[in-house]
Amino acid sequence: MNQRILAFDPEQNCRMFCHPIQTGLGQVSVRPIGPADAGLVQAFVVSLSGTSRYFRFFQALKSLSPAMLDRFTRVDHADQIALVGVAMDRGAATIVAEARFAMLDDGVSADIAISVADPWQRRGIATALLTMLERIAGATGVGRLTGESFAVNEAFLQLARSAGFRVRPASDDRSLMRIDKQVDGVFFR
Repeated sequence: MNQRILAFDPEQNCRMFCHPIQTGLGQVSVRPIGPADAGLVQAFVVSLSGTSRYFRFFQALKSLSPAMLDRFTRVDHADQIALVGVAMDRGAATIVAEARFAMLDDGVSADIAISVADPWQRRGIATALLTMLERIAGATGVGRLTGESFAVNEAFLQLARSAGFRVRPASDDRSLMRIDKQVDGVFFR
């Protein structure tokens, strides 16, 4: 049974949950993703190192196929929430991070994914985006956030641990780790 209490209105609710992230490389604004971001998203994915792309997509790829790009940018903001971190680079907006969750079939759990461009990693962006996702999840009635990572992706696993996620081996594949965390109800900090 779906226990969700409200849909995320990307225009209205982002003001409540999304905030700029200050880094040593500059400010990163955070907003919901949309279909108009397809070119920026493709450029973001192409700019990731091979390792970062593999960790994010669990496969070797150089760019997103047209179908993947469409799925990545056409988000309903009800069963899927997707945010992008945007920075200015030589006067042009550039996506430097993305974070999302997608509802699972149980109607109360959501699977998360986060990716940050290599030069912007270890600057607090993933932590801030994860916090925003958690707040959105709590406000929209998501009861649990889950995810999967390669066991060798220690940076992501450390991020998850520091955010209070339980990290454990996936039962069927020791090269993968599962993360999960119960999400509090509606809260605004």
